[in-house]
Amino acid sequence: MENINGINFKKYEMTSLTVEKLEDTKFNGKHPNGYDSGFKIKNAVINLRLSNESCTLFVDDGPDRWFHTSEVQKQEECEGYDLLHTLNSIYKVTPNFTAIPGVQEKYSLALK
Repeated sequence: MENINGINFKKYEMTSLTVEKLEDTKFNGKHPNGYDSGFKIKNAVINLRLSNESCTLFVDDGPDRWFHTSEVQKQEECEGYDLLHTLNSIYKVTPNFTAIPGVQEKYSLALK
């Protein structure tokens, strides 16, 4: 299922996310619900159906808690995170990946 703005919410499916509000572009730092710059949710899980239906980032962040942004206008992919530009704000969305402890080796491969 696609959304009206072509935002790829599916990439967040099956991944724990950290969602952080970087900038308020509408309320001058006084959001009516208190979600001002610096607001952060750790270990959020996307509700893909609701995100696509409303074209908002809609996440569950607890057994009976949820949060959603205003309508997402643009998704900017950066290295290690995305920036979501909404009607009212800019959010940083970072997947939470846990590293495997111990030594990791890198290999290079050249195909000819």
